[in-house]
Amino acid sequence: MFIQWSDELAIGNVLIDTQHRMLMMLCRKLDIAIKMQQSEQTIQRIMLEVKKFAEFHFVSEQNLMHEIGYPDVQDHSKLHLALLVELQVEFSKIRHRTEFPEDLLYYLHQWLSDHIKGEDAKIAEFLRKCPARPIGDGLYGEYRLA
Repeated sequence: MFIQWSDELAIGNVLIDTQHRMLMMLCRKLDIAIKMQQSEQTIQRIMLEVKKFAEFHFVSEQNLMHEIGYPDVQDHSKLHLALLVELQVEFSKIRHRTEFPEDLLYYLHQWLSDHIKGEDAKIAEFLRKCPARPIGDGLYGEYRLA
């Protein structure tokens, strides 16, 4: 599997797009570690890194939704929680050797792509029409990745 950020995944919010790129980069890092046949311990540390960054990103995205008064914040947050629960299940399966890291990687990449194109795109659409701006919105451009 080749994991690559695509501009079609951009939702138009610098903060969220930057975090999405980071998530994709961490998935790519995991992919490389798997292909390079890194140790089980190394792969598990990278999986934890992916999970911890996803947790951070979800809090950040949920804060943005609250700040702009996004009406579906509760349902969207449930999707985030469901992924985190699924990651715990998958990690357990990998530790017990009933599943391979490649399976997790495929699942995670597909989930992120579908979630960004579907659910996060709805946030972007709402944000474009919404007069309320996220706190610090004007600062995001100063920290944009080149």
